[in-house]
Amino acid sequence: MGASVGVTTMLAAGGALAEDETSRPTNPVIIVDEIMVTAQKRAENVQDVPLAITAVRGEALASMNITQPQQLSLIDPSVRFKQSLSSSASGLTIRGVGTSSFSAGIEQSISTVVDGVVLADPASLATLADVERVEILRGPQGMLFGKNASAGLVHFITNRPKLNENSGQLHLQYGERGEEVLQAIGNLAVSDTLALRLVATHNQRDGLIRNVAKDNAFTDPQDVSTLTLKALWRPSDDLTVYFSADRTDNDAFCCSSTWRKVTPGYAPAVTNARYGVVAGPKNFQVAANGPSQGKSTAQGGTLQIDYGLGEHTLTSISAYRSVKREAFYDGDLTTVSYVDTNGGAGKTDWLSQELRLTSPIGEHFDYVAGLYLFHSKASSLIRQRGQLSWITPATNGVVVPVIPGAPLGAIFETSTYNDINSTSFAGFGQVGLHITPKLDLIAGARVTRDEITLDYHRAPTPGAVYIPGSVTLDLHQEVDNTNTSWRIGPRYNFSDDIMAYATVSRGYKGPGFSGLSAANSLADQRVQPEIPTSYEAGMKAAFLDRRLIVNANVYSTTVKNFQAQVSDLTSATYSSRITNAGEIKTRGFEANLMARPATGLSITAGLAYTHARYADFNGVQCYFGQPKIAQGGPCSAPPATPTSLDGFFNAKGLSLAGVPDWVYGVSAVYERSLSPGLRGFFQANWNWQSDINYSISGDPGTIQKAYGLLGGRIGVSAPDKAWSVALYASNLLDKRYAAQITPSPVTALNPGGYVQYFSPDSVRRVGISLDVAF
Repeated sequence: MGASVGVTTMLAAGGALAEDETSRPTNPVIIVDEIMVTAQKRAENVQDVPLAITAVRGEALASMNITQPQQLSLIDPSVRFKQSLSSSASGLTIRGVGTSSFSAGIEQSISTVVDGVVLADPASLATLADVERVEILRGPQGMLFGKNASAGLVHFITNRPKLNENSGQLHLQYGERGEEVLQAIGNLAVSDTLALRLVATHNQRDGLIRNVAKDNAFTDPQDVSTLTLKALWRPSDDLTVYFSADRTDNDAFCCSSTWRKVTPGYAPAVTNARYGVVAGPKNFQVAANGPSQGKSTAQGGTLQIDYGLGEHTLTSISAYRSVKREAFYDGDLTTVSYVDTNGGAGKTDWLSQELRLTSPIGEHFDYVAGLYLFHSKASSLIRQRGQLSWITPATNGVVVPVIPGAPLGAIFETSTYNDINSTSFAGFGQVGLHITPKLDLIAGARVTRDEITLDYHRAPTPGAVYIPGSVTLDLHQEVDNTNTSWRIGPRYNFSDDIMAYATVSRGYKGPGFSGLSAANSLADQRVQPEIPTSYEAGMKAAFLDRRLIVNANVYSTTVKNFQAQVSDLTSATYSSRITNAGEIKTRGFEANLMARPATGLSITAGLAYTHARYADFNGVQCYFGQPKIAQGGPCSAPPATPTSLDGFFNAKGLSLAGVPDWVYGVSAVYERSLSPGLRGFFQANWNWQSDINYSISGDPGTIQKAYGLLGGRIGVSAPDKAWSVALYASNLLDKRYAAQITPSPVTALNPGGYVQYFSPDSVRRVGISLDVAF
């Protein structure tokens, strides 16, 4: 066992530990701290939950400088963030499964939940502040939580107001590249039964990418402000009322790109040469004449009421939220006016209501049962505007119109408007049968009814002509579905410290609409439900008097009717659409470790292996240079343009885009007293991933080689943590990596070229932080 633990410690990454020094006895017992979670809608020790779950306290997130959901891979190796062309189209993946879509009619496969409320727009959670803990649930989770958690769920639980306490916290952080973070938290005891909590934050930083054609202006700076007011009222032991209202203003463009590779003689190469831009994996410059702008506003409120009915608890969670956003960028990434404005704007409003009854954990039988209602309206605009001019080797650097006979300066534009109304009703429940003192059977089910409508509109813009292939269009379509999702499996307690479980789950992600590129009024925009089936077995164990905890699991998941964005074979303009692309299969194993080998020293570690492949995925666009069928390759030419440089094929057998096979890492925290009035602490974390291909087609030009990230924090504090000062660093080795690599947006504009997107963590950031509690 000692040898196994040693190897696991060296290989693994993933959860985090936090310890409450104020609660330590004079002679502390060295054990791993317990974390209580609500993964099954009741408070339980995470070691007793028969699910693959990572639970991390807010203090651990802060120590690793995790301020955005995109950074969760630092604490759970099975979680990745899939970057796209906009924040609304980007999203989390778990075990290789996730959704990347420009359409407001398709939701994410990974559900994002804040204090029990599902976010219809996960990107509206722009920053993390005042988080009590985060729970990451892997595999289908639609039985108990909200909707459309077909591949997993991330639940952020924030700190509630504390009764009979007047306190405050202040966090200041200053770092390289203009990084500034301010968090102010105040807790006010209004009476013995009522408390308020106010949270204000402001995060800003300089961008990474400069537009040399616009006076070296940053294209991707960040400026995010949030304000949250919470109230907790507990008039009796049986009744608790919790209210929260918040607003976030986000002035940031998430996804600025640069050229990774350009082809000589074409517009990008000519433009780069004029402005001194050198394409490559470390290129942080671009020369473009279009905009790089984005902003969003998110706001809403939540009311939760918990009422004790004897030993049972009746819970009601009511919520309303609204998000507005827009993002526009230069579609051709040059000073040539091809498509100078590409992007969109939208507004999503939603409300939800959950009512559930929770029984006490009894000797033979316990349960959770409830009802759920969700309604949303998403209105969106997708726009492309430009002059459709280009440069190719044949033009010798001269700008010419793409469309023969079209005068230079002619404005082409296509604008598409979507209104999508979605209503979902569900009844859910889970029971625990305690068959023997050691053997339990867990079974849960959810019946869901979805009703969705699409109103699609496209009309000409005064003063402009349609981009070729677009026509005036109005259509109305409807889709509905009734589904039963479920989970069942045994849990066996070998002892108080060792538990094993096995489950079979059938998940569900509801139907939706493409709404991107309808060619005519008969074009079917409906997308059918996505259905995963998952088998999982795991073990959770504590050793050495709970100084060491080791959790591990294996799984196998098949997703049928996988909802994906593909190129439209019927379109002459190579536009995209959402479809049921076929089937994917993912299997692997996960392990994490938490250890307290000595007083003041905590180690957390984890390892994930993911074998994720497309079992059937037709309609994938071939990468440039991939042989056609006539040349002995897989690619068939598009029907609209049989002589096109592009083609399409079935990606069966290829790895899922954006999924590394191996991810591991380790984090260590050491704390000790330096003097009676001073405490020192040190934290370091290392995360590594294997090669990753960002393209569905297996394009060799979209591979990001394996890399590792080193971060850390060192500082001093008062023994009671009334204050602390720390130096912090993320990506200390300054590893430049691409968060996304894609082929040139238009093959004919730059055949064989590639663009790339960088994460804010793609560069080193070193800074200083100050925390004060009073």
